[in-house]
Amino acid sequence: MPRKIYDAVASVGEYTDRNGATKKRYVNVGAVFESDDGKYMSLKLESIPVGPLWSGWISFFEPKPKEQSPAQQAHSEAKANGYQPDPNSKMAGGFDTMEDSIPF
Repeated sequence: MPRKIYDAVASVGEYTDRNGATKKRYVNVGAVFESDDGKYMSLKLESIPVGPLWSGWISFFEPKPKEQSPAQQAHSEAKANGYQPDPNSKMAGGFDTMEDSIPF
């Protein structure tokens, strides 16, 4: 299975930040993958930038690690556990174990 080695990114314009500095506006347009044997690379485009501000160039950057929200982290942990209930959770025994915390 090929592995992702770069994000493909295009500069599609500029904007002014709150301090008045002009910054480039980037959009992720795809990814570069390397074959298992390392002999070739492939570019997979997910979108093609258009408009007069796109220069025609696509740059490649190493992917940044994704930060997970608490909900995504909990889902990842549950998936790794085969979606089995956590024995330390208040809800592990079912909804009846939470009666004391219901405010009505």
